[in-house]
Amino acid sequence: MKLVNKQAVGMKELIATLVVSGILLIVGIVVFAKVKDAMPTVYGDANDTVNSVEGIAYDSFELATVALIVLAAAVIIGILIRAFGA
Repeated sequence: MKLVNKQAVGMKELIATLVVSGILLIVGIVVFAKVKDAMPTVYGDANDTVNSVEGIAYDSFELATVALIVLAAAVIIGILIRAFGA
């Protein structure tokens, strides 16, 4: 694949960004799970708060995977626009 001089991000940079971001996402999930397991057991209203925070954190990790897909799509669309002269 021939890269255009005006092109800001190429396929190599995209792949490197996705790999690094994916590894950081996995490390973040593992660290969060370890911290959650190390937390003391709480009861009552505090337990509801802890469960709420856990749910929000896990939801954010799910959204982070969508962000990786959007990043890849944006770079690929940019490459296609520059390659076909828009």
